[in-house]
Amino acid sequence: MSVFKDKIAPIRSNISLPETEDSWEKICSGIVSFSELVRASSTNFPNEIVAVARELNRPINNALKSERTRLSGPTIDLVTLMASELGTGFEPLLHLYFPTLLLLCARTSKVVFGRARTCVLSIIETTQLVATLPYFITSIRDKSASLRLVAAEGTLACMNSLNPPDLEKEERTRDIETFIKMSVRDANSDVRKIGKQIFQAYELLLPTKAE
Repeated sequence: MSVFKDKIAPIRSNISLPETEDSWEKICSGIVSFSELVRASSTNFPNEIVAVARELNRPINNALKSERTRLSGPTIDLVTLMASELGTGFEPLLHLYFPTLLLLCARTSKVVFGRARTCVLSIIETTQLVATLPYFITSIRDKSASLRLVAAEGTLACMNSLNPPDLEKEERTRDIETFIKMSVRDANSDVRKIGKQIFQAYELLLPTKAE
């Protein structure tokens, strides 16, 4: 535990710096070091990692939203890694980081969009958290077609990979039904196409409710 505390101290001070022309590389160094610490410590110190990620959520979110792709890229990688290493233990961090990642899916930069999309889908796969679904309901109403597309892909990924008893709870089936209704009427043909695939997955999961 004391080894973890010793290692996190310099990381914390670097990540917490306000981003400027002179400081962004230090912030990036802190992010990369935190990634290395997560990889090395997730088995023995998962609760400590969650505590630090909660405490540093504001500067980490700022780094995620940075216009410098050399800073935002490693930060997206950090969130992907935390989800992968923590699994279901990532749940306390979901509300802190998932909305920012979805925000990045509305960016015009193809590089940022691609990284954020991959991270969103990876979080679904590695954490198996049904709590991701409500975020897609909000996103399907967004004016950004790229964000709506990721919301559709994310919902389909939930249908295909999450534990069926989790999806069958009334609150979640309501979310899925709302999403289907909105996605099949979407202005974007790709979103409509995935909306139909979500409905097909829903038919398999809950044939009695699909009517």
